[in-house]
Amino acid sequence: MKHDNSVGCIYETRQRALMLASVASMIDQFNMPNIRLLLAMGCEVHVACNFREGNTCDEKRIRKMKKELRRMHVTYHQWDCPRSIYACSKCVRAYWQLCRLLHKYHFSCLHCHSPIGSAIARMAAHGKKIRVIYTAHGFHFYRGSPIKNWMLYYPFEKLLSYWTDCLVTVNREDYHLAKRRLHARWLFHIPGVGIDISRFQNGQPMKAEEKRELRKQYEIPSNAVVLLSVGELSKRKNHKMVLSVLPHFAGKNVYYLICGQGVCEKELLKQAKQLGIEEYVRLAGYVEDPVKIYQMADIFVFPSRQEGMPVALMEAMAAGLACAVSDIRGNRELIGQDVPEMRFLPDDGSQLMFVLERLIEDKQLRKECGIRNGRRVKSYSLAMVQKKMQEIYQKNLEVNKSYGGNFSFDGRL
Repeated sequence: MKHDNSVGCIYETRQRALMLASVASMIDQFNMPNIRLLLAMGCEVHVACNFREGNTCDEKRIRKMKKELRRMHVTYHQWDCPRSIYACSKCVRAYWQLCRLLHKYHFSCLHCHSPIGSAIARMAAHGKKIRVIYTAHGFHFYRGSPIKNWMLYYPFEKLLSYWTDCLVTVNREDYHLAKRRLHARWLFHIPGVGIDISRFQNGQPMKAEEKRELRKQYEIPSNAVVLLSVGELSKRKNHKMVLSVLPHFAGKNVYYLICGQGVCEKELLKQAKQLGIEEYVRLAGYVEDPVKIYQMADIFVFPSRQEGMPVALMEAMAAGLACAVSDIRGNRELIGQDVPEMRFLPDDGSQLMFVLERLIEDKQLRKECGIRNGRRVKSYSLAMVQKKMQEIYQKNLEVNKSYGGNFSFDGRL
């Protein structure tokens, strides 16, 4: 028997938790704090994800992540989980891989992420009677989403919700949808995955000389207005929308810097060349620590078509940047419903052009927006999220899997 002072509870034996995601980058970007939290609560922690394919970070970062997991005495497993629901054979293979892993180790609970990975994990765990926590980083079905998303993803999610012990949502829209339509035993809402605000608000603004040197590194003039986007180069992130309006600012010394990697890199470069703006566009690739990039930029542009609670936008807000964002859930919640002038429809170039024009021309407006964003994002800090995650883990580790009957629990924390 062991007493854990960090959470004030007694465990008969050391519990074992498995963290799962379709790709390793989701573990790296969103779940290292959760892993540390589980370790602090006395759990033995394992990680299963796809280290080889589909990641939004580079191989160097994956190697660094593995080294960190080993240092923390976390056991990790290669899990050939696909990101696409259409990769049926890969989904079947991933299911049997996970079944073998669950047979080899006795896990007290699984914490799963990403739609495909969580679906496979819940099916495998149901047969083993293992408690399941599922963090939905943004349902594919949402207000305004294509009808095919509701036809394809919603029925699966509704069915699998009966096999979900604890559903964690990261934005209010998903929370209210899940409360009305899904059937997880426990339902929680947390304000995103949390970011370390202090990394961006350390009270030391970037010096002018340092900013000039960093811009020089990307061949951007020191007096240019820099638009910045951070995120995977994919259709969902919608960077092509920003490129489409960039010719309007030709001659105004406006540059567009994108940090990220992905399958759309060649397509974006081709579009920039066709529009005659390639000299004003910079693709920086994956940047492991973008703090200084945020500090160097003037305006953050986030044109994504679909988000749950975007970390990149939270980071830009914490860095005090003015933000032009697509009018979708997550973005609306972060920026605020009362600031419609900073939002645009993901397919409306004229709206985006209007928002950018105001911010580019009005330096004082940029400053005011940045100050407001810095204040708003404090309620999405990592410290607040981790406090709520500790309560979620504690409830799931304390409650015996053999409870009976249907009981409800309102998980607003």
